[in-house]
Amino acid sequence: MKLNKSKNIDILVKVPVELIANKPVIYTLKNNTDNTYIIDPYGFVGKSYWELNNEILNPINFSRGYYSREDEDCRNDLIILKPKQKIDTILSLNYMERGIYDFSKTGNYSRNIESRHSKENGMPLSCKQYINALEKKGYIMLEDNIVAKIPFVK
Repeated sequence: MKLNKSKNIDILVKVPVELIANKPVIYTLKNNTDNTYIIDPYGFVGKSYWELNNEILNPINFSRGYYSREDEDCRNDLIILKPKQKIDTILSLNYMERGIYDFSKTGNYSRNIESRHSKENGMPLSCKQYINALEKKGYIMLEDNIVAKIPFVK
């Protein structure tokens, strides 16, 4: 399933996704161009929510804290997607999502996401100096939107 709007980069996930506690979802990033792209796995910001049998699921709690990055973290975190490259990776499709959910009930789960990836979002801003240096080399920061309803199975 293609999650994003861009034709240059595909963000794909195999659906339905298995809903397994403490097992991250793996996404496939595919560069369809001759350009090198910068993607921050924490750079997607927007709104998202979970549904169970097409009804909105309320969080049972919220996570606290935030992730702070130094220059070395930026070099380790940011994904550099080379021309025509395809990689499997972990992404946060909405970094601002803090809800903790109870997935113990049986039924059909889905995650609804509307988010945007850009240099102006909070997490990429923490790597501004590093991103600027990469852009001077000709790399392009991904500007993209995700609008998706991802089905999950237990």
